[in-house]
Amino acid sequence: MKKDADPSNKYHNQSIIKAISALKLFSHTEYELSISTIAERLEMPISTTHRILNTLESVGYISKNADNGKYRLGIGCFILGSNVRLYQEMAQKAQPFLQELSQRYNETVNFSVGTDKDEILCIAKINANRSFFATPEVGGTRKIQISSCGKCILAFADPAKQNSIISRIEFRKYTPNSISTEMQLREQLEVIRRTGYAIDNMEGENGLYCCGAPVFFENSGECAGAISISIPIGRVPSPIDNLIADVVHIAKKISRELSAGSI
Repeated sequence: MKKDADPSNKYHNQSIIKAISALKLFSHTEYELSISTIAERLEMPISTTHRILNTLESVGYISKNADNGKYRLGIGCFILGSNVRLYQEMAQKAQPFLQELSQRYNETVNFSVGTDKDEILCIAKINANRSFFATPEVGGTRKIQISSCGKCILAFADPAKQNSIISRIEFRKYTPNSISTEMQLREQLEVIRRTGYAIDNMEGENGLYCCGAPVFFENSGECAGAISISIPIGRVPSPIDNLIADVVHIAKKISRELSAGSI
């Protein structure tokens, strides 16, 4: 089999590598392939190739043409690609506003979106020159209950999705300030829905204070994600009212920008 990753790496799952290698064989010029062609190109037995294709088909990433028996990419791949494009467009539209907030305070600012799991995904980030905390980079994730962005996204999720995500959370102590119970989290979510912003007061990392606000698709009212500013506890302005107002204001500007375009 042609290798896309080092097979000697003990952290690599060979079945996943084989499945991804199969998906990568398809292109706009070869959008349908027979099982024998796939097996030959991946240098795998027909039986192994059949199991991989059946698994991919069961989750929607491969479909089989009933007329000729050949395989093609399924709707699952289209959905993944559409999500990537959406996030890229959202990040591009948000960038100048994130820059504005970062420059105002000379602190790190990020834009994150929710996932189907108990974590959020960072899709845009402006790093401050004087930042020394390891906040997630673009493409990185963070547990939803220990970040201001995560709590905003969870607070404004529809009830069914909110309950589903909360049921998966492992309430462990990352710091002494981490939320440790479902009741504590739900109480905070209620406050966030009422006030329109969230605070992470050293809940995910000691010494790091974050203020976040939700971003919406205004046409539908759906929460698109959230932005946050990350500040070392010693540099947090007092009082924080202006900081909160600025974060909420920038989030609203991004909401208007997302809603004004074709996203």
